[in-house]
Amino acid sequence: MGNPLKELMNSVNGLKQSIDGVKKSVEELKEPIDEMKVNIQATLEQAKGRSEGLQSEINRMKECVEETKLVVTETKQSVMEAGEVLYTQKRYKRLLNRNRKTKPAKAGSR
Repeated sequence: MGNPLKELMNSVNGLKQSIDGVKKSVEELKEPIDEMKVNIQATLEQAKGRSEGLQSEINRMKECVEETKLVVTETKQSVMEAGEVLYTQKRYKRLLNRNRKTKPAKAGSR
């Protein structure tokens, strides 16, 4: 049997070396994980940027649709008013023709 104190010290030193090896392994694993975290964050920021751009484009399209609706409403109103004007002109011409036909002819005029 050897010296128990020396064996205990050797055992403790072996455990310290094992712990140091584990720490080194953990540090080596942290680097790729940190790199992945940075890449994930960059991807998230890019996705947010695209999302904001897409939302901006959607809002612009909605505004265009609203403007188009206003133009269509104005055009519809203009067409209706033009129809009323044409109807009034036609009615006026009929009345004018009717008045010409009903007037008695004056003597000496042709």
